[in-house]
Amino acid sequence: MSLAQTSAGTSIVIAADLDRLDAAGARIEPGFQPVPLHLGPFAIQPAVSFISGFSSNVFNRRDAQHDASATVIPAVRMRADFAPYRLDIKAGGTLRRFARFTSENSEEFSVSSEGAFVLANEDQIVTSIGFARLIEPRSSTGTAPDAAEPLSYNRLEGKVGSDLQFGKFRLAPSLAYQGLRYAPLSLRDGSKTDQSFRNAQSIRGDIRISYDFSDMFSAFASGTLSNIRSTSASEDIRRDAQGLGALIGVKGEVTPLLSGEVGIGYQSRRYDLPIYRDFSGITFTADLQWYVTPLTTVRLQADRTFQNSGYREVAGILTDNLTVTAYHDLLRNLRLNLSATLEHGRYREVDTRTIRRTLRFNAEYHLNPHLSVGGYISCIDQDVEGAPLVSAFTTASAGIGITVTP
Repeated sequence: MSLAQTSAGTSIVIAADLDRLDAAGARIEPGFQPVPLHLGPFAIQPAVSFISGFSSNVFNRRDAQHDASATVIPAVRMRADFAPYRLDIKAGGTLRRFARFTSENSEEFSVSSEGAFVLANEDQIVTSIGFARLIEPRSSTGTAPDAAEPLSYNRLEGKVGSDLQFGKFRLAPSLAYQGLRYAPLSLRDGSKTDQSFRNAQSIRGDIRISYDFSDMFSAFASGTLSNIRSTSASEDIRRDAQGLGALIGVKGEVTPLLSGEVGIGYQSRRYDLPIYRDFSGITFTADLQWYVTPLTTVRLQADRTFQNSGYREVAGILTDNLTVTAYHDLLRNLRLNLSATLEHGRYREVDTRTIRRTLRFNAEYHLNPHLSVGGYISCIDQDVEGAPLVSAFTTASAGIGITVTP
């Protein structure tokens, strides 16, 4: 039972969400698999990581300033099977404390629950709900450059959907809700700036139809309708919009060593106010997993999304992401992970573009089922073209720590 950490930037746990559980990156060798605690029908798996870290550029600015930090990442997962019902509950948090720049101290947490009702022939109805208190990395979405603290926000999500089989066809409709609420941001001069213009609610409906050519390979077509509404912004900067999307693609095993999903299609976003720039064009998604050897896995992920902008004159940042990750099990209990990410962000109402490159190395060594030690080294380099809504910067960070799984 793996536990996803809430903060990928400081996590020392390597737990890939792969199609195959027996592949490098997801596999845990016998003898090192934690045994969950059992309380009635629940299988409970707690864990906590303690990490000591260092960053060469705490504020992600040109004038780099370094600092040391301590991070605690607790997590717990509870699962139960009340056939035909299943329940999965997750909770986690991240507590950061810095030695010099205490303004960067922060707390994050998240809790989520997913329930499934399994029908005949493995058809199912799934519902989920989650709440999180998160922070945005500095110089990432146009937040005020003179901010005296990281920007925090709340995210509430809910979803209901089904996965139904009709012969070789599968039908998967769903309806999702997301609400975002941003806290006021303290500035270095002691004042506060309101961020409620970013508060939003969105409702999204999806439908996916797939055809199974075999048990291991299928083609699919999907459609999306979305409605976004500003909940606190004044009338002249409301980001109300309607979205439309369609994808076609394939999913499954291309060969016994290569599997995944690739889709390409069209998306549009139309804003109610003319000050914001509409979008219509190509969209894409990809998640390919290559099981090179039993000890090595390579994964490629790519997508195109919109991010909620922290700049009042920009409604959404069109962002293209590409990540290549390699997992290697050097020993039965020593796992390595190297990832490279390229992110291209376009602030379409102005002439700002960002290119962010991230390189990260992780290592995790399992001493026994209850204790592992790990570390990471990361480097981020961001270039900015056009108006400097965010800062160009380079930063390097590293950390070591332990993870305890009772």
